[in-house]
Amino acid sequence: MTSPIRFGGLASGIDTDTIIKQLMQVERVPVDKLEQKKQTTEWKRDAYREINRSLMTLRNSAVDLTFSRNFYAKTSSSSDVSKISVTAGPSSGNSALRVDSVTQLATSATTILSATDKNGATLTSTTKLSDMNGFVAGQKRVIQETAGTELSLPKDMDLAAMTFRDATGTALNKADFNYDATTGKLTATNTTMYPGGVIPKGVAAEYISGTGFEVQYKSSMTGTYKKIELSANATVQELMSKLNERDTGLSAFFESSTGKISLSTKETGANATIDFDSSFKTAFSVGTTNPIGQNAQFKVNGIDVERASNTATIDNMTLTLKSTFASTDGAVTLSAATDTQKIFDNIKGFVDKYNETIDLMNKKVREDKFRSFAPLTKAQRDELSEDEIKKWEEKAMSGMLRGDTIVRGAMDTMRSKWSSTSSSSNDDAMKQLFQIGLSTGSDFTNGGKIELNEEKLKAAIEKDPEQVYQLFTNETNGLLPQIRDAAVNSRAIITRIAGVDGAGAPTYSMGREMTAIDTRIERLNDLLISKENAYYRRFAAMETAMNQANSQAASLQQFLGGGM
Repeated sequence: MTSPIRFGGLASGIDTDTIIKQLMQVERVPVDKLEQKKQTTEWKRDAYREINRSLMTLRNSAVDLTFSRNFYAKTSSSSDVSKISVTAGPSSGNSALRVDSVTQLATSATTILSATDKNGATLTSTTKLSDMNGFVAGQKRVIQETAGTELSLPKDMDLAAMTFRDATGTALNKADFNYDATTGKLTATNTTMYPGGVIPKGVAAEYISGTGFEVQYKSSMTGTYKKIELSANATVQELMSKLNERDTGLSAFFESSTGKISLSTKETGANATIDFDSSFKTAFSVGTTNPIGQNAQFKVNGIDVERASNTATIDNMTLTLKSTFASTDGAVTLSAATDTQKIFDNIKGFVDKYNETIDLMNKKVREDKFRSFAPLTKAQRDELSEDEIKKWEEKAMSGMLRGDTIVRGAMDTMRSKWSSTSSSSNDDAMKQLFQIGLSTGSDFTNGGKIELNEEKLKAAIEKDPEQVYQLFTNETNGLLPQIRDAAVNSRAIITRIAGVDGAGAPTYSMGREMTAIDTRIERLNDLLISKENAYYRRFAAMETAMNQANSQAASLQQFLGGGM
């Protein structure tokens, strides 16, 4: 709202604006106090929220440390990493393995395809499938996956337009079959050729539909024939791209200088296989024998072992075979041991986070309160420099949570969790945390910070990592669940009072309090405007009266002067 333009003191010579401003400063004192109260509430809310954020980080740290990998970290080593590397799993013991020999590495099913186009020219990446032998535009194929008395085909087709082939691609006699166009079922009618009416595995029914190309393949990953659909102008490069898609289980490589294709399965082992439909086999001169992979064969501690992969897990140790070697070359020794330093570092990281939280809470409840430093009013801020304002507010903001019972209660609760943690171990020397080097100490002024004895904790980890794990993670008496729950509960109390970052004012008590203050400030500001206008009206009336008096005096003076 635009302030009205006023001209005061024209008749009286009094600086009415300054007088009214000074009067309004006095009238504004209740508003200033409310604004200071709101500012103090905001600072206290922010102090609570700072603690809440630290409690959330502590809670997350407790949850993260709960995972067993943090207490069962292992180191592993191989006497010859060029032949075998090893990774110890969390549950592997402090043990060793001896690999006497590796006679065979696991391989994928691999084949080299060599083909030319219809003119005998070497293939290039841009050679079209339509220019190759075996690929027929629009040809579709349904292959019998397993021997059975029926082969399911599309409905409403013409038997005369179909061609039937066996697994080798040899044409079969169409008269030996019957096709039901209503159900789409193909059955064998020549029981002499097909005893029991069983259609053998690999028999395919071919028909023409559309103008594009179709390739059917089967890998050890797919288990059944899958279709690759290609356009009428598809090239060898487009076929390679389709074969290399993630869900095919295949890896295809085209070597442009020779026109050859290397095709292999992504899986290794004796069960890894590749198979294609007859058109693909014809186009790329694939034989009737499908390529298969081979298993890895090696000897561990004198026992013959065979695996489908070059990565094998034995005694919770993961071995990666890299090369073959004979027993005469010397055995490779693999070992695993508890990674004491890593486990110690994991625990220390949590203790450090806990101590940071306690430090913050301790600081807040013990921070000096300077009662003579109230939040600055707008008028006061206008009179100070930025540096002076900063120094003043550092004092004014100090001690917002001094002696706060909620924060003290949270500290006391978390401190008690360390002493209440226990286990049912048969080892009397490892039943409580102080016995393994973690204690709250005797100094109560530190607010419950944890003192960590590195030597004792490492010794406990070396002695029995399982017991250390139980002391921390047992859901009933373990430390981490108790700290987690204590942090969650304390956050819930603080959140009801101060909310979380970004929370709406109605959702927490301090927010509702500040909203109520805003309402009172708005109402008082309206009253101040009314009072200011009233002051101006009064002074304006005074100016009018004085102006009339001056006018009368002038007239009287003129009259008296004129009568002499």
